[in-house]
Amino acid sequence: MKAILKMVALAALLSPQIASAQSSEKIGETEATYRTLLALIDEMVGNGLLTRARADALIARARQGAAVQLAQQAPAPSASPPVAAPSTTARQEGAVSRRAIEMEPPRQGIEFAARQPDVPADLKVDWSRGAPVFTSRNGAFSFKPRGRILADVQTTNGSNADARNITTSTLRQFRVGAQGTIGANLFYQFETDFRRNQTEVVNTFVGYRKRFGEVEADVRAGSLLTDRGIDVATAAQSNPFITLNVNSLALAPNGGIFLMGLAGRASGPNWHASVAVHGDRIDADTGRNDNRILLARAHWNPVVWTNGAMHLGGWIYDEAMPGRNATVTVNTLMAGAISGNVRVDSAELTGVDGSSAFGAELGIFRGPLYAYGEYGERRLERGPAATFGDATYKATSISGGWWITGETVPYQTRSGTMIAPRVTKPMMGDGGGWGALELVGRYEHVDYSDVPSGGTGTTWTLGLNWHLTNYFRLMADYSRWQTGNVIGVAPGRDTGDTLSARAEVSF
Repeated sequence: MKAILKMVALAALLSPQIASAQSSEKIGETEATYRTLLALIDEMVGNGLLTRARADALIARARQGAAVQLAQQAPAPSASPPVAAPSTTARQEGAVSRRAIEMEPPRQGIEFAARQPDVPADLKVDWSRGAPVFTSRNGAFSFKPRGRILADVQTTNGSNADARNITTSTLRQFRVGAQGTIGANLFYQFETDFRRNQTEVVNTFVGYRKRFGEVEADVRAGSLLTDRGIDVATAAQSNPFITLNVNSLALAPNGGIFLMGLAGRASGPNWHASVAVHGDRIDADTGRNDNRILLARAHWNPVVWTNGAMHLGGWIYDEAMPGRNATVTVNTLMAGAISGNVRVDSAELTGVDGSSAFGAELGIFRGPLYAYGEYGERRLERGPAATFGDATYKATSISGGWWITGETVPYQTRSGTMIAPRVTKPMMGDGGGWGALELVGRYEHVDYSDVPSGGTGTTWTLGLNWHLTNYFRLMADYSRWQTGNVIGVAPGRDTGDTLSARAEVSF
């Protein structure tokens, strides 16, 4: 950083003092470099990486050092014919030029660079979103690296089955990727998960977007997240709980949460609607036909306040499994995502021809408080070779929370999901605070009793999230669960307690 400041000071001194030794083109280059470097320094000040007072002090010190260095490097004067003394007017102009540089007021960072057509600021960098966002000066191109680390630990006790009373840990997600724009309409994103020594391509797509007044519309193709409710459509780093709710997991189509597909989406200030056609996962067998899934979701905010909104929403899909004797196993984790032993089980079903599902959403988000619920059902359709009748199962979840430190719930009306919070006193920057605290609670229930050998399960969860910054948080969830399985690890009625914790950083 000091090297940058010295470069600024050197450019500042060179501009007025060696004009007679340079061409007008080089003078312009020096002045442009000086202004560009000052703009970059002011951007660091604006992003909290450097205080204004510190920047001014270092610039002043660097200018003094550069002046001394120039004086030391200047060649000794040689004998020359007498030259007439400069006129009073010339001396005054030189003094004014030097004072103009020494007394130049602080710049306004990137805004200043944008207002100056002579500044070759080909690249703008914004650190306000956790990672650098690189944008071309004309805004035609942008690029932002993405990443996520979720380190989890979980312990369970109180179960009748020893296989459930274990303590385990894992790197739940180590995700890297990037997103960007090309021109005013084209955009892209790619993400890869590295977990349990395996690699999985997740949200990876290309798209085209267009704005029509207040309506934003886009179409995208690739490996896409299935838009099926508040919880599953909310990114993991924005979800109030360590694990997705049972609706997101139990009601997923046979391929899972991320599927290849083509999706169209439109949104307004208080609504959104999406329609998609999906196939299989990106790593599915390409020697046969894909499943075919038609999926739609919409939400509407009938009431919008300055600090929140009411939420009404729903989704529906139809899944076909053509040309195969499909096998479906229905089971859902009930206490965290690490140990697979605390779950509700059912028998493996063969001869499944397809499935259909729907879900309903209701919520209220206002100020530091929020509550939302989701209900859904999935119906498995039997094929000619099936040995079971049509089977339907249900999932319910009710979630709520309170930002103890007073932050506004990070709910986005254009998507009907939670987004990254705005921590009032983050643990960074000058005189940083201690972050934000969020208290959360959730009730969940799944019922597989209509499925052959299907069980039931209920979980109550209480959690506390400590957001050190907008992108770094520590989480702890305590869950009291009960399962009633017919088959599996713990047949019969079983109860237990699970404590989960997570350290998370995302950008």
